[in-house]
Amino acid sequence: MDLSKRIKRQITAKEHVFRVLCHLGFESTCAQELKTLAPGIELEILPGNLLFSAKLEVAWKFLAFSRTALRIEMQMDSFAAENFGRLEKKASEIPWKLFLPNSPLPKIHVSCKKSRLYHSDAILERLEPIVKNALFERGMEIQNATSPQNVFVRLENDRCTISVDLAGEPLYKRGFERHVECAPLRDTLAAAILFEAGILSANQLIDPMAGSGTFSSEALLLKANASLWKTRSFAAKEQPAFREAAWNFMTSHASGISLSNLTEILASDFFEKAVSTLEYNLRENGAAAFAKGLPNDFLKVRQKNFFDLPKAQANSLLVLNPPYGKRISADVSSLYQEIGKKIRADFSNSKVAVMVPGKAAERALALSPQKRVETSHGGIDVSVLFLNP
Repeated sequence: MDLSKRIKRQITAKEHVFRVLCHLGFESTCAQELKTLAPGIELEILPGNLLFSAKLEVAWKFLAFSRTALRIEMQMDSFAAENFGRLEKKASEIPWKLFLPNSPLPKIHVSCKKSRLYHSDAILERLEPIVKNALFERGMEIQNATSPQNVFVRLENDRCTISVDLAGEPLYKRGFERHVECAPLRDTLAAAILFEAGILSANQLIDPMAGSGTFSSEALLLKANASLWKTRSFAAKEQPAFREAAWNFMTSHASGISLSNLTEILASDFFEKAVSTLEYNLRENGAAAFAKGLPNDFLKVRQKNFFDLPKAQANSLLVLNPPYGKRISADVSSLYQEIGKKIRADFSNSKVAVMVPGKAAERALALSPQKRVETSHGGIDVSVLFLNP
């Protein structure tokens, strides 16, 4: 049987198990987004990731339109592997050519947990020649790819699961240039916080410690229903099962989640340099290219102190990523105490999402959140507090 028929029979015509990596603590948020994109999909929620079974086109849809997913992997095989002999035998049986292009060689990432095979480098040494022999004929030249090809090997409780990455570059990389301030939020984390905070029903977004403008950028892209799949490449497009006609049909007949209620974004920062970055990222480059069809007064960028902002209008959403870690030279407790006072005084009728770097800062805020999510930002454990009026 020729390769194209094998791909059709074993890859495109069958359902497969897929893994969606997402931000820790926001698994349910990501799951809700995916269910909106593909109604009826059944998802198993695990720490930091979601599992589902579907045909390849469903995973492509999530790849193209999800704002909260970090990576999407397609399972190639899963088997018991209590020793190297078993690992090599089962890995040699995988039809690698159906999942991966001949070149370049994929980068293999190995992780081990509670398994007799616990040495990741030794596992990698055995798998690399198996993959190379399966993909390459003698003398074939290794070519560079637009998007990297990654294979993820997980050993847990003596079971080996091998998956191929469909994204290539992580999905938080939106595919356009921008400037950054210190410790910028990942776009996917900003999107997850916005969804969890209620951006879909808010009329106004207030982003007063905007920094690089990631919250405002994500809201702007959602409002514009931006086709981010046009701005970057995906590893899936270079894999043997990719069908351009099917991809084009899917992307032209589907759409992502849009913010129909949002009528205004107020992005500001106290520091002049940050405001220049906001102007560049929101008006000149970055998300600006997608906002051309929006009203001129939809986005307002200004230099403003958060503590000088007027009382918020009803049905607004306040998002705050205050300084912490290396970004702050002031006393943390004093700053967060003042932030809490400002929120209680002028944002009591607003939805609020505020990032907090520890229990001391949270106590200083003295707020009563309806929900708390524990996650990580820039290697720092943080809580995100959500309040509703």
